[in-house]
Amino acid sequence: MAARMNRLGLAGAKFRRFFTRQTLVVALAICLVWYLGMQFRSDSQHWSHLGGEHPDLRTPPKRMPTHNVLPPLSERVLCHGPRGHLLGQSHDDDLRSRELDGPYPQPWAGTFEETGLDLVVMTAEQRYGPYGFGEDRENYNRQKVDWNTIDWGQLQNDCFERNRHRFPVAATRFDDTRTAKPRFAFRNFSGVPQVRHWHEFEPSRRTAIVVRTWRGYQYMPEDLYYLRSLIAETTLKSGAEYQVILLVDMKDYEGYDNDIFASEEAYQKGLQDAGVPPEFQSIALLWTERLLKSWYPLIGEHRTMWQVFQPMQLLALHYPEFDHFWQLEMDMRFLGDAGKYLDSITMVARNEPRKQALERSSFWHMISEIGDFGEFFKQVDQANKGGSHAWGPMRVPEILPIGPEPPVADPRNETFQWGVGEEADAITTSYCMDANKPNKWAFRDWISGFQSGVKTPRFYCPPAIMRASRNLLLVIHQAQLEYGIRVPSEATIPSFALWHGLKLSFPQQPVFHRDRDDFANKAKWWRGGPRASSTGLGPDNSDHPRGRGLTFWWESDWAKHIFYEWMGRKLDEGEPRPWILTDRDGKLWAPNIVLHPVKHPK
Repeated sequence: MAARMNRLGLAGAKFRRFFTRQTLVVALAICLVWYLGMQFRSDSQHWSHLGGEHPDLRTPPKRMPTHNVLPPLSERVLCHGPRGHLLGQSHDDDLRSRELDGPYPQPWAGTFEETGLDLVVMTAEQRYGPYGFGEDRENYNRQKVDWNTIDWGQLQNDCFERNRHRFPVAATRFDDTRTAKPRFAFRNFSGVPQVRHWHEFEPSRRTAIVVRTWRGYQYMPEDLYYLRSLIAETTLKSGAEYQVILLVDMKDYEGYDNDIFASEEAYQKGLQDAGVPPEFQSIALLWTERLLKSWYPLIGEHRTMWQVFQPMQLLALHYPEFDHFWQLEMDMRFLGDAGKYLDSITMVARNEPRKQALERSSFWHMISEIGDFGEFFKQVDQANKGGSHAWGPMRVPEILPIGPEPPVADPRNETFQWGVGEEADAITTSYCMDANKPNKWAFRDWISGFQSGVKTPRFYCPPAIMRASRNLLLVIHQAQLEYGIRVPSEATIPSFALWHGLKLSFPQQPVFHRDRDDFANKAKWWRGGPRASSTGLGPDNSDHPRGRGLTFWWESDWAKHIFYEWMGRKLDEGEPRPWILTDRDGKLWAPNIVLHPVKHPK
């Protein structure tokens, strides 16, 4: 017994010597470092590993490469415009902008400098004169055009042929939709595979600009100016890097009973019934709700308000010769050159690093509140302690991501180089909000297909005017087709991009406000910016004032007043002249911005 006690005493002495004060301090320090590391991980990357507790027996998809910078295309070749002249060599087809005498208007949010937009102004005649505005006046000093003889589809294809040598072999012309057999078809009769994958396609370096319209739409003169300018300034001035398409909702849910996909004759009748002006008929693609139901029976909802991207998903499936798809609206108005505007937005997105792209997208950059974009960039980084909430795929159990693995495991060890020079898979036109933060988003509970329900990480970026890559649209299509996964329209593109680890960008385009001196209102939008954010991922509360006075916001009523007054038609005598219009020599000059929405006056 004594020997045993001696052995125990010896062991106890050794035990006490091992746990000295110094070793306890070291142990506590190690525990503290581990705890803080886990806290940071849960704060900055807690969505990256949701659902990873159980093994996933599904076959993982092929992942995209970590780096994917494409070489620049060769120099653009000039194309012919509607007057038969090469654009850039025809004064009658030129936009006639000028610089403003005095300081250029400072945006309420966003920036001209960072987006690279020209600081120019134009009158309505200088902007839309090449496209028919004012041609009924005696002082119209441009060559007149018989617009009913113009075929914008042919002009776009001629431009592509002049530039074919610039593009990879994957690029093709867009067939005349009046004569080509429709590619859209009901699911059981489609000639394309029901699911297609990103690695099946080579880059074409072309982008489709898809303008949504519908049967019964009343095409006013300003709509025609808009569409003509969009095609001329994007496709024809870019050497066919763009292709404008009209995507026409036939509104069969409102009693239109012609089954346009039943036969070629039925489709031809649909083209006649669609009401598209003759000059645009060769670029009109028709779709119906019945088509969407045949492809997405598990979704159960196909109305535009809920699933605006379903036709775009089918477009990517059936027309994979485009790398990217812009969804634009008929009620948008580019007050400057549309092609230069989209080129600038695309360039900003291409050059944005992946690190903290989501975090930067969750704040509006307001120069008056934070200074230039460099300061904004720095404060977002500080608010996130050098980390990122979206580093690689934002893991949810239902999604097997196709996006690339990050170059390093910890975003704090990356110096904002990853993704620079790569095309963005998702480009939004306004800032994004976290659906899981306090908010009054009307669609917050509209989600299906996720075991976490409304707790699933989602981001919404209204309005749903966005650019999506073919790769992104194809994985959304597959998720809806096979699993019935759904989120509302304005959350679809950003959320799926983040779940798959695809590149997202919000180029901070300039936006103005009617009440520029209402600083209390602006403060409610700013909400302290990055410095006041506890997470670094947007303001802590997503609620904000109504956006009726903004130049670009889904519920704005100021945008149409700006446009129509600029065009020479005052909508409301009691409404003061929009302050962003400058009066010089008896003419109104507008800055280089985009307006939305510009509804038809009643």
